[in-house]
Amino acid sequence: MWLITLALLILLGILGIAGWLKAQRPETASHLQPIEQFEGWIGGAGLVWGILLLLRWISMVGALQGAGGAMLVMLLTALVVIALSLILALPLLRSIFGGGDFMGRVSRLTERLAPYKLGLGFACLVLALFSLLGRAF
Repeated sequence: MWLITLALLILLGILGIAGWLKAQRPETASHLQPIEQFEGWIGGAGLVWGILLLLRWISMVGALQGAGGAMLVMLLTALVVIALSLILALPLLRSIFGGGDFMGRVSRLTERLAPYKLGLGFACLVLALFSLLGRAF
């Protein structure tokens, strides 16, 4: 479970900061193109995984009262993954669910989250680094 979360954090982080990276260093566009073509699918997988992380966190709230810091990081990870995945997966979700009332609400939520895409991308990368350092020590 840890490895899947780490891989998704790295992938989502890279996709979240891809626009900024291309603006800073245009030569990175060719390196980012292979991963960007799967942006919707990675976002969809991240959305499902983020929801599972959130459900796991909810189930553990009462059991781990003494591990406040770890629980806070777990909640932050789940929320960041869900938020960034929602931004990235919106086109995929529209193709699956169509354009009904539900997708209208999701689109409005995504529009509110979109200005934070870069910050969420960096947050994913920081959480991935934190996760790696936590495993190392």
